Amino acid sequence: MSYAERYLADDEELVYATRQHWTELFTEFVLLVLVWLVAGVLFWLLDFGPAADYVVAGLAVIASLWLWLIPLLAWRGTVYLVTSKRIYRRSGFLTKTEHSIPLSRINDVSFRATLWERILREGTVSIQSASEHGLLTLKHVPDPEHLNEVINQAMDVEEHRAQ
Repeated sequence: MSYAERYLADDEELVYATRQHWTELFTEFVLLVLVWLVAGVLFWLLDFGPAADYVVAGLAVIASLWLWLIPLLAWRGTVYLVTSKRIYRRSGFLTKTEHSIPLSRINDVSFRATLWERILREGTVSIQSASEHGLLTLKHVPDPEHLNEVINQAMDVEEHRAQ
């Protein structure tokens, strides 16, 4: 069973599933490398004995958990799904948040990708609906133009099914 299939209802079929683009974690990876570079320099420069080495290593581990592992788990916990009946966003690691919109309630689907995002093949997809929440924004989506097309096709299929 794929990571996306567990979120489906019994009468739904998975049309498209994705996570946020990998570039969402680039800054966190750079910070992880910097933390361990600084720790390495401190190991080399400080010669206060093993106690100082343990303190530096402990601080580097704590910084690694805070700056890299927690964002990695949050990224892994963010899922964007298009099913035969709805659009679904679920995010969070410890605190889960979900937002779904039935395909029949969608009024407008649009995407935005800056030049840099187009180079990296990522962007933002905005879904306007006729509901209380109104707007569902899917940020850092890989290939947003394709996702836009998939949603429009799923809406067409749902519309024909309803007739």
